[in-house]
Formats: sequence, structure tokens, C-alpha cells
Amino acid sequence: MPDPPLQARSPAALAALALSALVLSALATSASLLPADAPAAKGKWYALAYRRAVIDMHIPDWDEKFLSEVDPDQYVDMLVRSRAQSIVLYAQSHVGLFNYPTKVGAQHKGLKGRDLVRELIDRCHSKGIACVLYTSLIHDRWAFDEHPEWRMKHPDGREYGAGSRYGVVCPNSPYRDYVRAWVEEICGRYDFEGIRFDMTFWVGVCYCEHCKRRWAAEAGGDDMPTTVDWLDERWVKLQRKREEWLADFAAVATGAVRRLKPSATVEHQASTFPLNWTFGVAQPLVEQNDFLQGDFYGDQLQGSFVRKLLSELSPSKPFGFETSFSVELRDHTGSKPEPLLEAKASAAIADGAAFIFIDAIDPIGSLSPLVHDRMGRVFDRLMPYYEQLGGERVEDVAIYYSLESKLSFRGNGRPAADPDRHDAHTESSMQAARWLISSHIPFGVITRRSLAKLPRYKALVLSGVNMLDPEEAAAIREWVRAGGGLYASGSTSLVDARGRRHGDFQLADVLGVSVERADWRDREHYIAPAPAGAAHFADFTAKRPAFAKGYAMDVVAREGTAVLATRTLPWPAPEPTKFSSIHSNPPWVPTEAPEVTLHPFGKGKAVYSASLLETVEGLRETFVSLVRLLAGPCRVEADAPGVVEVTAFRQPDRRRLVVCLVNFQRDLPNVPVDGIRLLVRLEGERVARVRRLPGGDEVPHAEREGAVEIVAPRLETLVLLALELAAP
Repeated sequence: MPDPPLQARSPAALAALALSALVLSALATSASLLPADAPAAKGKWYALAYRRAVIDMHIPDWDEKFLSEVDPDQYVDMLVRSRAQSIVLYAQSHVGLFNYPTKVGAQHKGLKGRDLVRELIDRCHSKGIACVLYTSLIHDRWAFDEHPEWRMKHPDGREYGAGSRYGVVCPNSPYRDYVRAWVEEICGRYDFEGIRFDMTFWVGVCYCEHCKRRWAAEAGGDDMPTTVDWLDERWVKLQRKREEWLADFAAVATGAVRRLKPSATVEHQASTFPLNWTFGVAQPLVEQNDFLQGDFYGDQLQGSFVRKLLSELSPSKPFGFETSFSVELRDHTGSKPEPLLEAKASAAIADGAAFIFIDAIDPIGSLSPLVHDRMGRVFDRLMPYYEQLGGERVEDVAIYYSLESKLSFRGNGRPAADPDRHDAHTESSMQAARWLISSHIPFGVITRRSLAKLPRYKALVLSGVNMLDPEEAAAIREWVRAGGGLYASGSTSLVDARGRRHGDFQLADVLGVSVERADWRDREHYIAPAPAGAAHFADFTAKRPAFAKGYAMDVVAREGTAVLATRTLPWPAPEPTKFSSIHSNPPWVPTEAPEVTLHPFGKGKAVYSASLLETVEGLRETFVSLVRLLAGPCRVEADAPGVVEVTAFRQPDRRRLVVCLVNFQRDLPNVPVDGIRLLVRLEGERVARVRRLPGGDEVPHAEREGAVEIVAPRLETLVLLALELAAP
């Protein structure tokens, strides 16, 4: 997309252009992360590197032209043009070939013995660019071809990856010793800032001889379960072992780096943390990382949710949010429009994340200047914002994400060779996030590692948490008793992380309901407001209830529980040709079965929904209304279109609160938004002034009854406002 003429640009864009012109000549050094004469200054390199790049280099060597024209000078020139502070530099790739003269595996033939890794590291360090060496685990075509005994297998002996481009090998096989050997070799050869281990996940449940032997030794018995059943403790034990084994394998690679290169950082691909159970990625893998960074290719909802999840899980900050420059990975020449790249990078800023773009090298070894010039323009505009980041996220509501719950009980009974990969928990949690974002309710995503931090939240959302341990239930119970507001849906707390189904919800006393029957089959039904809940259901009534399709628990309300909605069933068709309306199944049979309830517990209260109400498009306002009932007034509120996301961070060291507004529309470039009204409650503190960042232009504000009212400046894509606190 061509740049607009100068006269058509906004004052903010002209200011950014002027700033860019002033610094352009010095970018090669001022934007650098490492001093040109001190490339060994590593350690916390990632704390300063908010602008990062990846150049994919998954190139085989069956054609002599492949990588024959790779030019280290052009490679580094591209990084300077894109303003990258760090690069993920390929030492090895999915094809399993090394880009240096290895004594452990096989070097890419097109390099003809060159040490391309050293050439690139030296040139990057001369420009102050931090080098993170890329390696691929498990996805290793060379190892797959050379060592058939290392391959992952289905229960019937078929091999995963057979006939595909991707060769996958088992982390329980002797492949782990091969990995240890080449990690040690890399650490002994080079000075680098970090190492990335990509593809640290299972492609499916493996039944190779190595897995069978390990299962027999650790679980007892030779019979690895082959039928998916989340209510079978032995099947669930296999899943927990898969998670444990994966982390143990990751520790082989991580341990070698930490032993031989303690100053270098380690990261394993983090995009799999929100993916379904088959990948085997859970909490144990987190410990093998110094920080988390993952690549994602979805819309703004996916990006917002996963950034908050990575922020929760990452051992250090900033975490990294990564996406391709191309429209999709299979499209080698296509490119995302500049406004889309800027919107994604701006959204990352609003969540305190580093932004990483992925380029892909041509098979012969050349790179496109278009990619790096476009990213350079985006980073030029955003560069002044990065120094404003940091602090503790302001979040009144938390979505509780269970890494053990990324499954659907409807998949019970399916063979492990052909499992149901549907992940009801992630899907419903993301829909809950969708409504919170569009309603501008400050929220975060938390996991069991943050249970001790529950007192900082006003409301907690447990959206279809398939597996909840007694320890988790106990912590949540005490938090509600002390005054917290809990929303829970579906079968939350009925089954624990070992696959044991309890006789009732573990949180039954908190929720004020008991389960009568658990049925995870999808079924059409209606949610009908009761008199006590009518105010939360907008235009829906008992006669015209809200349609839902999905599973629903059959529950009974305990004494003292208010029923806000009941279930209505459609026409009970005795046969397919007997129906009440040809296109739909309208509501017909009202019941007294509770669908939504409200129960006081201690100083707090709990809302329970028998269905995953948060996934029902027509009940968005109902879900938000119930969350507001539980949370009360939020610290940051906004009167803005739903395409605008609002986040905020407290920065005590700077005595300020920073509010971020991101305009991320489906059709880009964005239509600017004017007149956004913000209300910020400071809980006893006073605001000396409000300034726009960067630059510091003062923005008018009004204070009344402990709150600050602000009309935000025009929002094109990104606006940051600093509320500077008065001296105590």
C-alpha cells in the first residue's frame, strides 16, 4: 500500500515522520541492542528487545541451487532496514540440516562447508543485533530418514509423518542423546545471546517401543491405553505422563545450554500452550524457558487472549508475540498490509509484549527488501512507544485457564489414533475474553500458578474448566468466602486433573447447585429468564428465550440460591418428519431445571451457568451484565466502540498509570475514533496531570468523587495516556 501524500497525513503521523527523519541516519547504532564492540553483553537482552525478527530457513539440499546465493551482508542489511534489535538465526531447521560444519549431524550441501552461522553472528554483532540461534526439535527430517527406529508411531504401528514433508521423531527415543550432542556442539562453537528450540510438542499419542517401555517402567503394566476417556484415570495418567515426558525431553536441551552457556537465554516454542491436549504442552514445559515467545496467525481476539496467557505464564518479561509477514506461511510471496502489521504490533504494545515478525528466505538464499522496508516503517512509527512500557497490569477480572482442561468430554470413547481434538475449554474462555474486550472490562488470564494472587481480582471466570484439582477448588472457595465474585459454567469442578469424577461439583457449596446428571452431548435448548434474572437478559423473556446449542449440566438449586434462568426444551419430535417449524426447533416445553443461578457465599457471591452461556452469541450482554454484577465498578471504564481494546498498567517507579487504547478493525486501514470517554478510579490517589505518550502533550481531565474523567485524543491505531500521580 503506497504512503498517503503529506497533506493527507494526520498531525501525529507528521510528527512521527519528522522524528523518523531525525533518527534515520543513526538507526544502525541507536536502535541496536548490543554495543558493536561488545557482542558478549547478553543476559537480559530480551528486556530491551521489543523489535525482533525471524528469518525462516527450512531449506532442503537436494537441489544444488538451494542456499547457493545466501549473502550474510544482505541478510544483516535487511535487519538494519527493518529496525530489528534481535534475530532468530537458523543453526538448524525442520529439515534437520545444519548451517555450519557439524560433526554430529549433516551440514546443508549448498553451503559447501561454509560456517554460515558464524558469518551471520559476526555481522549481526557488528551492528549490535542480538542473535538467538534457531533449532528444531522433534520435527527433524534428517533424523526421521536416517533413524527409522526413532519415529513416532500410532497404536497399529503406522508412523506419524510418513509421506509428508515433516519427519517427526519421538522424544523418548535415543533421539534425545543426538539432541544433547548437537546442543553441546553449538554451545561450544559460538557466542550468542539465546537459543530457541522450536516444535517442542507431540504430534499425537505415540506408541513406539520407547514410549511403551517408559510407560511400563513408570506406570506399571505394558498396556498403554488406546481409547480416549477423560473419566478413566489410566488414560488421564497417560496424558499427564506425555506432559511430563515432553518437559523432561525439553530439559535435555535446556540443561545443556544452561550448563555450557549460562549467560544465554532459552526458549521453547510457546504457541502450543493454548492448543488442545494432543500436543502435550502444559505447566511442566514452562520451567524450561527463560521467557515465552510464540507465533500466532489468527485475528485480534486470538492475539489478545494469547498475549494475556503468555504474560501470565512467562517466567520473565517481556514475553514475545510473533506473527508472519506473509498472509499465511504457505504463501511465500504474499504480504500483510502495512496497516495490519501496525495494528498487530500496536496491540502487542498495549499488552506489554515484544513484537516479532517472520520473514522467509528464498530457496537460493535471497531476501526481499519489501519485507524489511515495510517493517522498518512500522517500527519507526512505534519506536517511541516502547520506552513507555512496563508495570503491573490493571485487571479487575480474571479468566481462569486450565492447562489440564484443553479437551472435550464428548471425545470419550474415540480411538487415540483418531481423537476428537475439539477443545471446549479454550473455545469458551476465548469467547468470554471476546465479550470482556468489547465491553472494555480490564481483564487478565491466570492459571493455577497465580492462585495466591486471587485477592487482587474482583471477579473470576471459570469457563467450562473440565478438570479442576481439589487444591484449586479450595483456593477459589476461600477467595469467594473473603468477598470475591465467581462465574462458573458447565461441568467446572466436577472432574479433577486425575480424571476422577466427583459425586458433586467440588465447588457445589460455593455455587449453590448440585449436579443431578452430567451430559456432555451437544443438544439444542433454550435459556429462559426467570423473574429474578430478567434484568440481565435484555430482550429475552420466558416466552421468547435465548437459543443455545451445546452441552448443559442437569443441576438442582440448593437452599438460598436464586434461579435467574431456567431451561426450555424444543418440540419433542417423535420422528424426523414430525416437527414444529421446518427451519428451526422453537421453544416448546418450559422446565424448572436451573440454567443460571446466583448464590451468596461468605462475603462473596457466585453465578453458575449450566450451559456455556458465554459461547452463545445472543447472550453477550447477559454474560457482561453478570460479570459486572460480580465485579462491581471497574478501575478503568471506557465508552468506545467494541473494536477498541483498553488496557492499563501501573508504573509505581514512575508514579503513573498508563492507559493504552488500540483501534483494531476488521477492515483496514482503521477508521479513526473520536471522543472516547475514559473513567479511571484511583482508589484514594490524585492525578496531577494527564499526558499523551510519547511527547507529553497535556490532555484535559476532570476529577470527581475519586474518579478521573478523560476524553481521549483521536484514536487512529494506538494512543497511550499517562495519568501522573500527585505527590502523597
